[in-house]
Amino acid sequence: MNKEINHLYIHIPFCKSICKYCDFVRKVPTCHIEMGEYVKKIINQIEKECKNQKYETIYIGGGTPNFLSNKDLSLLLSSLSNKLKKKNEFTIECNPELINLNQVKIMKKNKINRISLGVQTLNEQLNKFLNRKHTNKDVCNAIEILIQNDINSISLDFIYGFSQMTFSDIDNIFSFIKKWNIKHVSFYSLELKKNSDLAKNLYEINEELIEKQLSYIIKGMRKMKYTRYEVSNWSISPIYFSKHNLAYWKTNDWKGIGLGAYGLENMNYYHYINDHGKLKKISEIYSLHDYYLHIFIMGLRLECGINLKVKKFNNAYNYFKNKIDPSLISIENNFLKVKNLNKIDDILESLV
Repeated sequence: MNKEINHLYIHIPFCKSICKYCDFVRKVPTCHIEMGEYVKKIINQIEKECKNQKYETIYIGGGTPNFLSNKDLSLLLSSLSNKLKKKNEFTIECNPELINLNQVKIMKKNKINRISLGVQTLNEQLNKFLNRKHTNKDVCNAIEILIQNDINSISLDFIYGFSQMTFSDIDNIFSFIKKWNIKHVSFYSLELKKNSDLAKNLYEINEELIEKQLSYIIKGMRKMKYTRYEVSNWSISPIYFSKHNLAYWKTNDWKGIGLGAYGLENMNYYHYINDHGKLKKISEIYSLHDYYLHIFIMGLRLECGINLKVKKFNNAYNYFKNKIDPSLISIENNFLKVKNLNKIDDILESLV
């Protein structure tokens, strides 16, 4: 029997320019017509596959979704706004320099209530090196416009681990978070993905520096009373936890639509690629081993861990428990937890 799918992800692959660290499915479009045609294809797919369906969370990622023209953004969002269950989470990823009042009004009209803002760093020289196009003033202007239009659930994304990054840069981030009363913050460790410009240009990562910066971030966020509820995510209150991402981490099924989008439906893990100008769905039917491994890879990222009262999670634990070093985990109130979130890779390596 098919399970109800309560979460929807839409991927917009277009960017005005390509950041040096990025390895997501993304491209600079040849013209705005290309983006308009893509949006039409996505809307057609939404109409076919999401008919009469309403979702607890909808997330539009990229790429840079707010690089779309106001016309295309309005068409896309209007096709989705009636797909959201009442008072639930509708998130869109944005670049700060592209946010303007008209764009935000379109978002507000179509029930967007959460913005994930790609800041990455407040060191403007480092931003230029990464081929980011915004300034700190752009970030402030974007946040001001959002707050003035009653979109207060704002998440800021940052990246740490660059050799050019100092602890003063991290302190500046802390001050910025405090000044703007930001509800949710993500700190992602720099990874050299093979298709990124940094990897192609043999940029070197200093693992010792990454550990020191992460430790500094953890202490600073704790001092400001933020909860680290997942390896890379902090929030001032549970009401601002990313409900869409929690669906991933708790191995709930979700539907993915668009080039580069992933989905998981009834143990069918799939993604979309470009096949001679058409979207092609590549599917993998999970074996129990792969499904249980997915549960561990995602669930152990959570500070609260994996709820062993849930049958599929308990089955996954029984399947793998003899392979797990008991010194690295604990079970508290029927939740399987990693004792140190920073050492999660040590557990996953033994399972993989």
